[in-house]
Amino acid sequence: MRFVMALGVVALGAGCAHAPKPADPAARAQQLSEEAEQAYLALDFERCAERFLASGEANGEGPDRAESLYRAAGCASLAGHADAAVEVLKRSVQGGYYDADHLEYNPELAALHALPAWSGIVAEARANLSKAPEPPFPVMTLMGVDAFGSRKVDREAVQRVMGLELGKPIVHSAAVFKQKEAALREQYGLAYAHVGMSIYFADERKGTAYVVMDMVDAEDAARLRFLPEPKGHPADPEGLVARWDAYKERLNMLQMLGKLAEDSSCKVAHCIGGFGHPDLAAYEPEFLAKVPQQLDGLSAVLREESDPGKRGAAASLMAYAPTAEETVKRLEPFIRDPDYGVRNNVLRVLTATQEAATKPLLDVATVADAVALPNSSDRNKATYLLTYLLADLSPEALKAQRAGLIRQLGERLVEMSALQIPINSEPAILVLKQLSGEQYETAEEWRAWLARQPKSEG
Repeated sequence: MRFVMALGVVALGAGCAHAPKPADPAARAQQLSEEAEQAYLALDFERCAERFLASGEANGEGPDRAESLYRAAGCASLAGHADAAVEVLKRSVQGGYYDADHLEYNPELAALHALPAWSGIVAEARANLSKAPEPPFPVMTLMGVDAFGSRKVDREAVQRVMGLELGKPIVHSAAVFKQKEAALREQYGLAYAHVGMSIYFADERKGTAYVVMDMVDAEDAARLRFLPEPKGHPADPEGLVARWDAYKERLNMLQMLGKLAEDSSCKVAHCIGGFGHPDLAAYEPEFLAKVPQQLDGLSAVLREESDPGKRGAAASLMAYAPTAEETVKRLEPFIRDPDYGVRNNVLRVLTATQEAATKPLLDVATVADAVALPNSSDRNKATYLLTYLLADLSPEALKAQRAGLIRQLGERLVEMSALQIPINSEPAILVLKQLSGEQYETAEEWRAWLARQPKSEG
């Protein structure tokens, strides 16, 4: 694809807290970790610490045990039990935990920094690093913070509430981010606030991170218009959803370790990262063979499945429909899925599909409406999608759409053009150039241009 999507850091819970307790110790440890993750995302830190600690106890010696104890320490710290957190953290590093940078910059452990044992814990984790089987996930440097969607809250306010410093290492914490979102909603009376973090593994931005706070003011709550939350559990057609998840998990690990070939590709318009590595080669033939026969089953998952992770996988698999038109027909109804991760996948596939096409596959009004969605991961893809759609319109059709799109989207596109995160500003500038015929680059230039445009028809 001509545009580069950064890998967003997303933490999702899984599993059911009321499932029967498995007899197998490994399965029991996995179930406890899933229960802990659910508690973590619900900000129930007491239960989170207890469940992760139990998971660590259920695991034998090794990295899974050390990781569970590390997570337990983070939850205990967030629950206000600093002394208990330190003791669990000691056990984690004594058991081999080695990601010292993550430990040092993890905001969940900030309350422990002043305790006497802290420096020794960090030192022991660094000593473990020399014996690590593979490098840990790198800690990124924060290069930009954006605020979008609110007339009340600017970038400086977001940075202050979140306690972020440009040029400093940043570790993603879903729990801490949720706490900061709640603080902003309460302080400024927002209908919605969501933190997104994009990180880069390649090119000139390698090792950098950008944070955006997406907000909706109370008076703009109509922007939060989504499909109803699905409640069902349809069958996974031929296990394709599970296979996609396995592919994505392995792909992400290879990408983090720098082992994914840059020229890796796939046989359809969109597949995230290709299948060039030997560990990934077996997946695509299966998707090519099975997905065209299971479109109705995958549509049922998108429509009915309560687990957003499974809906997102089904959306990604729709890229393997036999025609671009079929892909679009199956995905377009779910542009307003209630989960931003699902919307992200829907729009990713639609964007890549339109990019590869030579004619318009979607209605311009549908895509323009998606540019108003609340999350940056919605807007950047919808805006890229709009650039490819406009490029495939005839000159006459583009001229007919121009004035209406400027009135509908002009202000939002100009605001996006001022954002620091390139994947949010660049598509907005591309659309502005298409609609205007001008070649400005800065937000100030585009704002001046917009001020010169007619405010109404005629």
